[in-house]
Amino acid sequence: MYKILGGNQKEYGPVTADQVREWIAQRRANAQTMVQLEGATEWTPLSALPELAAALNAPPTYATTATAAPAADSPVSVVIPYKNPKALIGYYFGIFSLIPCIGLPLGIAAFVLGILGLKAAKAHPNARGKVHAWVGIILGGLCAVGNIVGVVLMASNLPFPNK
Repeated sequence: MYKILGGNQKEYGPVTADQVREWIAQRRANAQTMVQLEGATEWTPLSALPELAAALNAPPTYATTATAAPAADSPVSVVIPYKNPKALIGYYFGIFSLIPCIGLPLGIAAFVLGILGLKAAKAHPNARGKVHAWVGIILGGLCAVGNIVGVVLMASNLPFPNK
């Protein structure tokens, strides 16, 4: 039987050697974890105990429970593609590119982020965001072109002084 000194300096136990091996496999204990043998007064690291050396050198085990399966998408993640931030930011930049004066830089950014978001959605289908990416591409592109045309038209109608 052993006592284990946790990372929070709290004592756990008494525990069996099998339980300590399980904690090692789960990465809850490592070679530097301090243990106290039953009847002993001093704490020693797990690496100093030959009966647990094999467990310290074994590869980690991972749980094969339901947590390994992908989680179902929540209704919010279907509507808002938070797993694809490029598409989401491109969408919002596309919407805000409708505002005069800031429409040109936001439109260009929406167009670029929309393309990157579309690539990310194709590479990772559960990231979603294709519609948001397309809105960013189309609206951002139209607003950027519209702002450029507006600037050119305004510049061509400016009166220039005669020399």
